[in-house]
Amino acid sequence: MTCSQCRYEFCWVCMDAWSKHGGSTGGFYKCNRFKSEELQKKTKSGEVSQARQALEKYMHYYSRYQNHARSQKFEKQLREKLESKISELQEKNKYSSWIDVQLVQQAADQLIACRNALKYTYVYAYYLNDGREKNLFEYLQEDLERATEQLSGILEGPAEKYDRDLILNVTKNAERRLDHLLKGVENGLTQ
Repeated sequence: MTCSQCRYEFCWVCMDAWSKHGGSTGGFYKCNRFKSEELQKKTKSGEVSQARQALEKYMHYYSRYQNHARSQKFEKQLREKLESKISELQEKNKYSSWIDVQLVQQAADQLIACRNALKYTYVYAYYLNDGREKNLFEYLQEDLERATEQLSGILEGPAEKYDRDLILNVTKNAERRLDHLLKGVENGLTQ
């Protein structure tokens, strides 16, 4: 996100400076991970009590749950507005069939499904113990967040910039990432 007045760039999930998220190394979606080892170091040095550590862990997951819940509400409103965008697309291209343009509606449905799943991944992650399973889960969660944000960015844009193939590809990618996450959890994240 960028502040419209001061142009400060920040992460909408954790509200920290965007520049701290890692650049081109793929670290932009790492704020989904709770860094318990950092709090454990502070606890050992006496800086943070165990109660404070538990509260910080809870707030980390709760705030991300709430962010996705708010986004999901916004995207449900976006879905309703898409009907006018679909009509706009049909007017601009007389050769476009309803099926071709309807993929925008399907993309919105996929976006809402991804948001719903992401929202509850933070509840699930809260109860996971540190280890290989949690690392895999957070990787799958990060992957889904990246695809969801990409799809959201496309659908929020102006209708005249919609690219049928791009929407189709990004929607399929988000669907695939969601499926990987759900199957990973279903299989216990170790298989």
